[in-house]
Amino acid sequence: MRTIEQILNLVCDFLNKNDIGYVIVGGFAVLFYGNPRTTMDIDYVIQLEDKNIPVLIEFLQENSFHADEYDMRAAFREKSHCTVEDKETMFRLDIKGVYSEMDERTLRNKRKVELNDIVLWIASPEDTIVNKLVFAREQDIKDALGILIRQYDSLDSDYLEKTAKKIGVYDSLNELREKYEMSKIMMELR
Repeated sequence: MRTIEQILNLVCDFLNKNDIGYVIVGGFAVLFYGNPRTTMDIDYVIQLEDKNIPVLIEFLQENSFHADEYDMRAAFREKSHCTVEDKETMFRLDIKGVYSEMDERTLRNKRKVELNDIVLWIASPEDTIVNKLVFAREQDIKDALGILIRQYDSLDSDYLEKTAKKIGVYDSLNELREKYEMSKIMMELR
């Protein structure tokens, strides 16, 4: 049975070799930036031309994924996501197109990472924080705080503030910073 890391390498290698623009977002990006959490999926924002959908579907089917061209086309048309399941495990790929300014920004600012000699493109920590604040579920706030705690000194604070203001989550960012300051105080008291 293959691991999530093997699935990640397999899919990213295919996307890279076929010049399909993508960025990994969500839980896997959170994990990458040092915030421990569990995830059973890999979330992709993908720049996929209509003519390349059958190519991607064929690749996925040949590599033991439940993938359906109709479902993917419908998801892209409806500006939603398509879930592709690995037949061997419970791991999933959640694939969505570039639908918004937020998606474009995340794709534009992606970070290059190498894992087992495969290039992966992962959302920047700043964009991951802002995106998590937009969704603002309890787990999203925990994820954003975890990244802030672990990446604080290396974050581009100006970019983070400007983007948070532009997207409308600046107050949430300030609340997150307050939680960060409180966590620092708590750590010092220990």
